[in-house]
Amino acid sequence: MTHTYRIADDVAWVSQEDLDADGEPTAYLTRVPRGMPIMLEGSGCLVWLALADGGTLEEVTAAAAAMSDAAVDDIRDDVAELVDQLVVIGVVRED
Repeated sequence: MTHTYRIADDVAWVSQEDLDADGEPTAYLTRVPRGMPIMLEGSGCLVWLALADGGTLEEVTAAAAAMSDAAVDDIRDDVAELVDQLVVIGVVRED
C-alpha cells in the first residue's frame, strides 16, 4: 500500500515567498493553537512546499527535486527522513 502525505489540518504556515522573495527559501509553521513555531530553510522549505500539494513520497520528492534542480535519486533519502520527522511531530499526516 502506498502512503500519501499532506500538511495536517491544524497547521498554520507561511513561506518566505509570501513575505520576501529575496534570500533562501524559508517556511514558518506551527500547530494551532498552541504549537511550537518551526522554521524550515533551504531544501527543507522546498520539501514543505512540495507537501502543500500532497502526494506520495515519490511525488513529493519529485516536486522538491524540480524546485531545486536536484536529481530525485540524490535527495530521495533526505526527503524521506524529513517527511518522517514531520509526521512524528504531527505537522504532516500520513494517509
